Amino acid sequence: MNAPQGIEVIGYGAYNLEDTQGLPLIVPEGYPYTPKFREFKDYSEDGFTVKSKKVSDIFYVAHLKVTGKIQKNVSKCRFEYRQGDEVYTQTLRCGLELRLKK
Repeated sequence: MNAPQGIEVIGYGAYNLEDTQGLPLIVPEGYPYTPKFREFKDYSEDGFTVKSKKVSDIFYVAHLKVTGKIQKNVSKCRFEYRQGDEVYTQTLRCGLELRLKK
């Protein structure tokens, strides 16, 4: 929601933990053992259902591109979801600290 200067959000996806063999955190594309997200089903395209009081095996991924020096952290994430006929938007605290090496 608040991508700082130096980070461009180029897309989002929702993937199954079983496809990716667990929750990958920061994973550069093309590195060994990096999940091949383009080969997996993206559940954000068709949506998915999470049953009440259950944990989902689907997790969201933000695909980022570093465009310059990063000086601030990401601190808010916004999700939109449907329950029955109602659409809800929820803003949550989330944290991402990303810095470039020299």
